[in-house]
This record gives sequence, structure tokens and C-alpha cells, in this order.
Amino acid sequence: MAKILVIHHDSSVRVILESLAKRSHQVTCAKNVKVGIKVIPKTCPDVILVGYDAKKEEAAQLLRHFKANAVRTPVVVVLSRGNKALQQVLAKLGAKGFLEAPIGQTQLDQVIDATLKADDEARSGPPPITDEELNSNLSMLEKELNRRMKCFAGKNQVFIRSLVLGGSTTKPRIALRCPLRAEYGLNRDVFYEFIRDVCCSNPRQCEAAVQFLAARETA
Repeated sequence: MAKILVIHHDSSVRVILESLAKRSHQVTCAKNVKVGIKVIPKTCPDVILVGYDAKKEEAAQLLRHFKANAVRTPVVVVLSRGNKALQQVLAKLGAKGFLEAPIGQTQLDQVIDATLKADDEARSGPPPITDEELNSNLSMLEKELNRRMKCFAGKNQVFIRSLVLGGSTTKPRIALRCPLRAEYGLNRDVFYEFIRDVCCSNPRQCEAAVQFLAARETA
């Protein structure tokens, strides 16, 4: 059971979200971002559901506040009708997942579960570099994976990653930053074995691809 904070200016939507979320989680509600920010230190939520419409833009306000204050609590944006096109903008601000009206129990449960899983993965850090990466020409491996890519979201997205940490540089490794996984609240950073076995072999093993295809089939 996770702790969920619902922030939404519309009381009827707030009641629906609370009713759905409390079937599996502990839920606290706030009527706007200002109240929500005050509630966060008291409740320490695992996930925040926050509304967004063209007039209120509450999600954007909260995400900018989080970025300015280095708050890591994952945020799922609840979009009003007609605002789906804003997902990319809100993802860049830091949104980890999205819900769009009409919201059902299955949809909400899937997004919350995926967001919690992605947050756990992000906090635990990336998997160890594989022996295959250590013993291969990474440039050739990168080209081969891009050539074999089956998932549309990963086309030409495989790259060699190396980070500067504490004055030293990490060993170069194969990585991919997936925009589709970010859209569904999953950790966008995936690494060699996942790229090889899922992105390049069977994308239907990826939760983001499964949710994307299911949404297209029901549209």
C-alpha cells in the first residue's frame, strides 16, 4: 500500500480519484497546489496525482516547484479532455506518468504501479555493466542494436553512455533513453540486456509498449 496525494481544483474529480486510489492505497487530498505543497512534508506521499487544465495549470506549477526545490516525489498528471498533446511538455518538466479522463480503476492502478516501480528502479541505480559490453567494441554494438531495433520508440536511440561523477568518469556502456516509457511513468533509462532482449527482440515485454498498444486498440 502506497501513500497517494491527490491535488485537484475540481472537487468532483478529486472524489473520483480518491475513491479509485483508496481501494489499494492510503490517500490524502488537497484542493490546490498551494495546499498540497503544505501537506507534502506531513504525509510524505509516494506518488502525487495532480490535475492539469488550460486555466489552472496546477501540474505545471507543482512540477516547476519540485524542480526548483529538488523534490523527487514522482508526479502523475491528470489531464482534462483535449490536453493529451501537452504530455511531452509536462514530461520535460518532470512528470512521471499521465492519466486522461475518463479514468477507470484499471488505468489508475496500472499508472500508479508503473510509477512506483520506475521510482524504485531510479533510486536503486542502473544494473551492472555486462561482460559482453566490457569485452566488445561498443561502437559496433551500438550500431548493431540500432539496426536490430524493433520498438518504434527506440529507433536510432541506442547510444554509448558515460557519466562524470565525483571528478571521475564512469565506464562507457550501452544505454537508451525511451520517451515512451517516460510517458507511462516508467524509468526512461534502459540498458544493454533490456535493449537486446526487449527493445530489439520482443517489445511486448515492455510495460510501456503494452499500455501504448492497448490504448490504441481501445481508441
